[in-house]
Amino acid sequence: MSQYRPAIDDLLASVREALDQLVPQLDGEARYQAQVAAHLVGICERELGTGESHPKADATVWAGLLGKAGGEPGPLARELCAAIRAGRLDDRFDAVVEAVLARTIDDVRVVRPRHLERSGPAGRQP
Repeated sequence: MSQYRPAIDDLLASVREALDQLVPQLDGEARYQAQVAAHLVGICERELGTGESHPKADATVWAGLLGKAGGEPGPLARELCAAIRAGRLDDRFDAVVEAVLARTIDDVRVVRPRHLERSGPAGRQP
């Protein structure tokens, strides 16, 4: 007989709920650390909710911009930055800006989604 294993998103939700109940009872450094932990759990929940691996998606986009078949996100990002600085992608400037902006928005959507909410008198997005 196999033992029940809850889904990871259920486990994360339980941890987040426990932290949400615990934070108001804490002070000082302990409160801050619990808030950080709750924020990190939220990031994990949102990352799982996207159904994609952000580093893998980044690598795919960066490789495409560089005309490569694939690679690791970190080295590809560094190579992309060097190519931009050297002007090697100036002929595709709009496509590069669009791709980098789209990946940045995807990252912010996971890490700090409130930063993408409409705000200000004109309802403009930050």
